[in-house]
Amino acid sequence: MNGNGDKSKAPDGDLRTTVVTGWFDQAMTQHRQGNLIQAQVFYQRVLDAQPEHPETLNFMGILMQQRGQSTQAEQFIRRAIRSAPDYAAAYTNLGNVLIVQKRYEDAIAAYRQASIYRADEVEACVNMGAVLRGLGRLPEALEAYRQASERRPASAEIHHRLGLVLAELERFEEAIAAQEAALRCDAGHEEAIEQLGGLLHRMGRSEDARMVLGNAVFQLGDSKVALNLLQFWLRLMPDDPIAQHRLAAWFGQDQAPARASDAYVTYLFDRYAEGFDQHLVQELKYQGPAVIADRLAEVLGVPAARLDVLDAGCGTGLCAPLLRPYARHLAGVDLSPRMLDKAREGGSYDELVTAELTAFLAARPQTYDLIVSADTLVYFGALETVFAAAAAALRPDGWLAFTVEAATGDVPPGGFRINHSGRYSHAAEYARQALADAGLEIRLMATAALRRECDRPMEGYVVLARRPAAPVG
Repeated sequence: MNGNGDKSKAPDGDLRTTVVTGWFDQAMTQHRQGNLIQAQVFYQRVLDAQPEHPETLNFMGILMQQRGQSTQAEQFIRRAIRSAPDYAAAYTNLGNVLIVQKRYEDAIAAYRQASIYRADEVEACVNMGAVLRGLGRLPEALEAYRQASERRPASAEIHHRLGLVLAELERFEEAIAAQEAALRCDAGHEEAIEQLGGLLHRMGRSEDARMVLGNAVFQLGDSKVALNLLQFWLRLMPDDPIAQHRLAAWFGQDQAPARASDAYVTYLFDRYAEGFDQHLVQELKYQGPAVIADRLAEVLGVPAARLDVLDAGCGTGLCAPLLRPYARHLAGVDLSPRMLDKAREGGSYDELVTAELTAFLAARPQTYDLIVSADTLVYFGALETVFAAAAAALRPDGWLAFTVEAATGDVPPGGFRINHSGRYSHAAEYARQALADAGLEIRLMATAALRRECDRPMEGYVVLARRPAAPVG
């Protein structure tokens, strides 16, 4: 119900008016607090003193409707209109009461009067649009919602409703523009996100639909709305690997994929490439490269640019300045072409390759003296295969240095779990066993705060392992 309106005020100094105003204010206070019986007592006192007090009649009508007394509600509101014929809010409330009575044409007429008498009476336009849409009178509903959006351009809900009508009229490009306007007002408007994704998909713009839904899911994080959008996404695109991975992160603990798919990782980091460094370093206080560099200095000594080094999952090249002093040849591998474009701008690498890490390593036996993987194995659940490939790609006495997130609480089945973030965390004992199975000797395994997550330190492990020297002939 709409309570906006202009209070009737008597000249200053009128004691009777002051008392009546006090009763009205007390009634409003009780009404806002949901104390309908007490509010009615004070409204009635006002009406006993001033029977045609328009605001009191209007709010008494609202109160009666809240108590399920629709006929009495209509009577009070019509008295308010007779007392103040240009009382726009009362016309809106009358329309609301008439809707309850299913007197739709009369309700539409009331809403039109409200809209005429007050240019910013948005609720009347919105409610009129809803009635007209329900009656199938879409062009009229469209006009009502257009008026509402012009009067309240910052309302996501109004833009969304406008977009629904445009879609029903098969004016799809305009419908897309309306839902985009809704999301500019409220980026988390669930219905607008779904409608926009659905429209884009219907228009054959599947990648745009994936971008809209993916951006929303990543931004909304660990929330019920994100879950609802994931489920909608999979109804729209059942085979989409990005949606499948994110849903597994919510519900797939017992059947989590062994690692994030190539498509998921590529999508994730391609979309983050431009602002990745700033977000990771400045906002999340990312420490992975620095933690690894500190530990490498302990075992490698003074850098002498004599090693063949691989930055495994190099991203934009955050590790490059720390690895370059050790390297006669510094290579980087990553799944994201856009990340590699950013790494290339830095000029620190001798070679940059777009490839999946395990396959890349398996194809390069005994090629590297040092393999470093910072914040990459968090997209692997099972580590056995990638560790075996890394061991094969190392020369005897070569080093593997990496970070993983620590699995807290109960040890997860299999030694790793997928988290709602979409990343994996690992139990320390599982990582040790996987390294041993790959023939790598752990020289250091220490806990470290790798980044901040939800304003808390994200604990992980920094690990240095070595491939043993070849047996003496």
